[in-house]
Amino acid sequence: MELQVDLAVDGDMLLAVVKGVATFEESWQVLKQICDMALEKHLNRILIDGNAVHATPTSFERYDIGVKLVDYCGEHKLWPKLAFVGHPRTLDGFGGVVARNRGVHAQVFPNRQEAVEWLQAA
Repeated sequence: MELQVDLAVDGDMLLAVVKGVATFEESWQVLKQICDMALEKHLNRILIDGNAVHATPTSFERYDIGVKLVDYCGEHKLWPKLAFVGHPRTLDGFGGVVARNRGVHAQVFPNRQEAVEWLQAA
């Protein structure tokens, strides 16, 4: 099963529900698709629900995704507030730390409610 994403606008937030088996390249393509939709809709608050994603990315892959995300956002003048929701085995927060250290406001949460509260906070 390949990685799939359903995108929806919820008020001033983009909601991305991702499911499937994630390879590094598919993960990167889905992140780009999410960023492109945020740009198109002029949204900078993004919630990515990865609870239905199955993967065990390496630490290097997590690092590389964080770096690529920041580079892509910078190239497109998109500085989103990204909330990731998912299982610790798939989303341990390392990619988010890498992105945060490079200027993208990203955080990993155990559930959608906490993620939405963080996104809506000033």
